[in-house]
Amino acid sequence: MTKIICRVSDCVHWEDGVCTSDQITYDPENGCLTYEGMDDVILEDDEEWDEEDMLDEEPLEWDEDEEEEDLLDEDEDDDWT
Repeated sequence: MTKIICRVSDCVHWEDGVCTSDQITYDPENGCLTYEGMDDVILEDDEEWDEEDMLDEEPLEWDEDEEEEDLLDEDEDDDWT
């Protein structure tokens, strides 16, 4: 396998100075067309996360009896100290 030495360390395909992309498209005038910046990938992940959150939004149920039991348990723990 051919190793391509690359100086662009903020590319998602860059690993220890070597390009790890399966295929590389290089243009003499514009440089590497395979380049994907880390910031671009992070933004895409955030957008996907937001869309998933919107789809899964359901109101959370709050059990008041359980909260009271937790408070009573804390009071009992204080008696033993």
